[in-house]
Amino acid sequence: MKSFVALFTLVASAAAQDYFSVMVLRSASPIHYSTLTARGGKFYLGGAGPSSYCPPEVGDACPSGNNTVFAGGDETLSLAVVVPGGQQVYIAPDGTMAYTAPHSAYMPYGSIVDGWSKTKGENYYYLNFKDGLVGCPPTVQNQGYQVFGKIAGFNSTGCLGFSSLALNTTGVGAWEY
Repeated sequence: MKSFVALFTLVASAAAQDYFSVMVLRSASPIHYSTLTARGGKFYLGGAGPSSYCPPEVGDACPSGNNTVFAGGDETLSLAVVVPGGQQVYIAPDGTMAYTAPHSAYMPYGSIVDGWSKTKGENYYYLNFKDGLVGCPPTVQNQGYQVFGKIAGFNSTGCLGFSSLALNTTGVGAWEY
């Protein structure tokens, strides 16, 4: 019973936050209307769905894990998860848009965690990274376009810039990604 009460408290406190999923806009491209998906510690546009996990003891109280949901967007960005400690989104030194493993705050030295913002458009909010994001063509079939932050030294030749439309959601996306 204590575990259920603790889980309920975590989910209830998380529900009070601002959660959103991201759809990308890039007209006349293969990534137009794709969703930003957390998979294997990195982010992709298109390809398979998110990689999520829920401990068996949580049972039916677990979020579906079918969509990638974010929290924040005011300088920092996180995945909207229930797992204790959360999961931080960052740009790795090689430009990869990535996220921390569950129960860990580890990021490679030189990773960038700040520079995120949400700005109001005409009818929606947009998620921004300070110098922009790009989707680079897949190197593995059905992987989807991998997302990178435009940082100093990153070669974005062949990659597509895009706008990130932040779509409000009602709760966390998964126990963990």
